Amino acid sequence: MPRVNRCVVLILCIVLSAGAQAARYSVLVYHGANPPYNYLDGREQAGIFKDMFTRLGELTGHEFEFVPLSVARGHKSFESGEIDIEPGVNPSWRKSSRVPGIYSIDYAFSREVVLGRAEARAYKQPESFYGKVMGRVRGYRYGPFERHFGAGKIAVYDNISERELLVQLAHTRLDYIMIGDVTAAYYIASIPAYRGFKEVYEISKLPVAMRIQPKHAELKQELDQALKFMMDQGEISQIYRKYGINMLPF
Repeated sequence: MPRVNRCVVLILCIVLSAGAQAARYSVLVYHGANPPYNYLDGREQAGIFKDMFTRLGELTGHEFEFVPLSVARGHKSFESGEIDIEPGVNPSWRKSSRVPGIYSIDYAFSREVVLGRAEARAYKQPESFYGKVMGRVRGYRYGPFERHFGAGKIAVYDNISERELLVQLAHTRLDYIMIGDVTAAYYIASIPAYRGFKEVYEISKLPVAMRIQPKHAELKQELDQALKFMMDQGEISQIYRKYGINMLPF
């Protein structure tokens, strides 16, 4: 690291730690396989979130402990106060929660898409999917797109993870699935059987942040400063590129 950058990091660490003692915070990750954001490498947590929180720990002096849970249980654990941070969230996804939380600055975009098999056609209107069966991770929310779910519209089938949905799509048990484009790209590049899968509709493109327990207002300020530093230095985009993902312009 160049000398100037070392000085900047040192100054930032001093600023972030001033008046604040190092603490341990729990971070929610989904155990149902959510690469490249989170996955197990042997017995160790790995992925984008792991790398980001390792760096955030260096910058803030805090320790971040990953807690792998299902989506549904993770939501309940945040509401009960057992989880301190949920990474990669847009506030609109949690507005119906009993504890919506407070949010850090936005640090990336999340695109949610409809994925189909090789023969699938691209569509511009949600109504084009009426009468089809579409897979969704149980507990995930899709905003205005959900108006098109129900009798006579899109039939929704819930499963525990993107991994399971992709298997079902490959075995033609589902017509389409809803999935984040980053996760889709990772699996398509990793598994030959999925190479023909393609995006047929963009559901949303939204900025994401760290969802934080309301009682941790001071932590929010520290994360804001650290995330801004990482963005300014190109560190977040570098982490994404490590997993073969080119971040959308932010």
